[in-house]
Amino acid sequence: MNVTIKGLTLAALCSFGLAAQQPTPATPFIHAKAARRLVIRNAMVIYGNAKPPYGPVDIVVEDGLISYIGPDDGPGSSAAGRTSQRSSDTVIDAAGKYVMPGIVNAHMHWHEERQPGIAQPIQYERNLYLAAGVTTAREVGGDFDKSKRWQAESNAHTIVAPRILVYPFVSKGRTGSPAEIRAWIRDIRQKGADGLKIIGMDRDQLEAIMDEAHNLGMRTATHIAVEETTAKDYAELGVSSIEHFYGVADAALNGIQNFPADMSYSNEIHRFGRAGELYAQADPARLHKIIDLMVEHHVAWDPTFSIYEASRDLVRAQNQPWFRDYLHPSMEEYFKGSLDNHGSYFFGWTSTEEARWKQQYRIWMDAVREFARKGGLVTTGDDAGYIYSMYGFGISRELELQEEAGFHPLEVIEHATWNGAKLLGMDDRIGKVREGFIADLVIVNGNPLENLKLLNPYGADVMLLNGRVASNYSPLGPNDRVQSARGGGIEWTIKDGIPYHVPTLMREVKDMVARARAQRVTTTAGQP
Repeated sequence: MNVTIKGLTLAALCSFGLAAQQPTPATPFIHAKAARRLVIRNAMVIYGNAKPPYGPVDIVVEDGLISYIGPDDGPGSSAAGRTSQRSSDTVIDAAGKYVMPGIVNAHMHWHEERQPGIAQPIQYERNLYLAAGVTTAREVGGDFDKSKRWQAESNAHTIVAPRILVYPFVSKGRTGSPAEIRAWIRDIRQKGADGLKIIGMDRDQLEAIMDEAHNLGMRTATHIAVEETTAKDYAELGVSSIEHFYGVADAALNGIQNFPADMSYSNEIHRFGRAGELYAQADPARLHKIIDLMVEHHVAWDPTFSIYEASRDLVRAQNQPWFRDYLHPSMEEYFKGSLDNHGSYFFGWTSTEEARWKQQYRIWMDAVREFARKGGLVTTGDDAGYIYSMYGFGISRELELQEEAGFHPLEVIEHATWNGAKLLGMDDRIGKVREGFIADLVIVNGNPLENLKLLNPYGADVMLLNGRVASNYSPLGPNDRVQSARGGGIEWTIKDGIPYHVPTLMREVKDMVARARAQRVTTTAGQP
């Protein structure tokens, strides 16, 4: 039977059911179901490698792969090019929408609870990431056995989830001789790790880890922290990617960071407060040199701007509008100030600390921009589940912050797609809207190059001109009617050719949160 999922005149509004005159749409029956042949019609395409969009065109997906991109040439065209509807087709009408590659989240974690004792369903996070367009997730440092099981289930399409790559922790807690360290790395590889997440190493330990990883062909990511080793050591030893901001400015200091005598790195109020002073203390000339070294050694940089943003504007972070419907009680409790919870360090957070973090962001962003300009590979990750950052929403915010850093929206989307594929060694199959590639695609209500906020799972404020979504630079006549409405959002995330209906995913998340809140109220009320 032929099935067409029609676009709507106000698709940006209807897809989220947020216009008062529009009902919430029912779940299309193609949601989360594989189709042998899927046709996406009338789409504008953002290819993935920073070239301008083109279209409208049709995209044909067969058995999970993109088989054709081009016009619907009708019955007289070749069999390869013909996209006219057949009885076996599932058709999504993408008129007025943009199609881009699926997003690669290069730094994330799966959590089954945030606050101990309050369970958080893993499907909550899977839905949110898919709703934000994430089709590939590099899990760095989670529960290894569970992550490997979820990876297999995702690959087999028995769960609704992004594709998963698993990078277990390699940390200083496991010490020994170089031979013992090498045996440890071989054991991790034998158990099926896709790569390594390295944190907190002395130089001799790092040399053994990196050499064995190279021998095994394993990719590596590092959260350098404040340690004997800096970005200079990791670059020299051939790490695949540096996460966050740590280690880079550290390598550009004239000596060490100016820590006060009462500093305790175990106290996260101290740790994150002083971290905001780091880049201001770096020598600019030395910082240029360490950036050159990273580029020379082909080290990627996954800055994760979004995870630290609360430090520069705490009130904004605490009052994000999507918390109302989508913040799970386990995460809500975890975010509250607590010395027991990583990243919950906001006790008496001061205007001075915020000002220092704002200065840090300016220097850090300039460094990432310089790194890219010199040929470095920049990717995107969110590290969500900490510091007021929610899964999915964090990766959307990451794209906005990369634009703030000075990147063109086309470059930002390249970082999130094609660059992520290159980092993972998957650039022969994902990261572009290209014939022969895996059909990891995102269908967006509107043009994200005009407004990256359209990629937020919550949608964005849009302008209506005489009842239709329009640019806020549109010329206005004396009788024109201008309104503000909620629009945008991703309508479909397609992974391995399987379409996932984002309004349905978000409705399920909202229901999960409502049930958890009701259960928590009932449990609390029953306590003596």
